[in-house]
Amino acid sequence: MTFNLRSGHKVTTQRVGNDVEFVTSNPEGGVISTVRHSFAESVPLIKSLACRTR
Repeated sequence: MTFNLRSGHKVTTQRVGNDVEFVTSNPEGGVISTVRHSFAESVPLIKSLACRTR
């Protein structure tokens, strides 16, 4: 899933084994952050991103 933030940044999520990887890119497309969270930790983060990017 890709979430487009108002600032122009993008957060892309993908499942990696039992974890979810979050990759944040700046408006120019450069990766500025990559983190992994457990699936359980990721659910509230993904819900929050979904609510903020409607």
